[in-house]
Amino acid sequence: MRTGRFDLSGRSLRLPFDPLGGLGLVGLFGVWYAITWFHWLPVVYLPAPDVVARTIWDNLFASRYLENFHLGRGGLLAALSYTVQNVALALLLACTLGISLGLASTRVRSARAVLDPIVLTLGTIPILVTAPFFLIWFGTDRSGQIALLVVYESTLIYMFAQRAVANLDPVYEAAARTMGATPRHILLDVHLKGTLPEVFGGIRIALAGAWGLEAVSELLGAPNGMGKVISALASSTDVPTIMATVLVLAAVAVAVDILVAGLIGYFTRWRPEVAHG
Repeated sequence: MRTGRFDLSGRSLRLPFDPLGGLGLVGLFGVWYAITWFHWLPVVYLPAPDVVARTIWDNLFASRYLENFHLGRGGLLAALSYTVQNVALALLLACTLGISLGLASTRVRSARAVLDPIVLTLGTIPILVTAPFFLIWFGTDRSGQIALLVVYESTLIYMFAQRAVANLDPVYEAAARTMGATPRHILLDVHLKGTLPEVFGGIRIALAGAWGLEAVSELLGAPNGMGKVISALASSTDVPTIMATVLVLAAVAVAVDILVAGLIGYFTRWRPEVAHG
């Protein structure tokens, strides 16, 4: 995980994000503004940033306009709340499944023999191809969207957890055995704690893909959510509001990733710092 690093009064300050990434976002918005300013694309295809910003403000907390599309009165925040709840619940379930099964498979050969082919199969099937099946099995209820995310995320986290144990220096386990550690203590105090940095990396990757997957699953059929908003507005070709919806979701995804990166840095602060040139 790359972090920003500054030196203030001789003290090292690590940030959970790279400030250069912020410059990249500023550059991207600058290009967007230039395209609309010089009319290199018709407004119907790419509205100006200020138009999208005004659309976000007008529809964020409450929106009679979105209510006309049977999207409720809560505006974009209500739809965003539905999406965030699905992603958060799915991540919690996926972490429980992926980490526990991934670590257990490294300790029990029979469990690995059973689980690895299943995970390999799930990992090779494009997850978007399976989305219609979840819609058929669960209908438009949120359980179908959560189940789809759990399958996707737990598969990734399982593989990261298993690989993290394989990459863990065996000297730690040997030292624990020398001091009389039981298999349970080795699992919890060596494997679980020692693999946290790599497992957390897998969680971040799974979370990054979960936002888009959740939106796509809502596009196929959902009672609420950001994908539902995009689906409803697509028929009216309302590009500014669609872009506003996408940007709000993207902003939340970036903010959550920064928050998670900060939490990861805190819980793994015992790691030695790697010097960068």
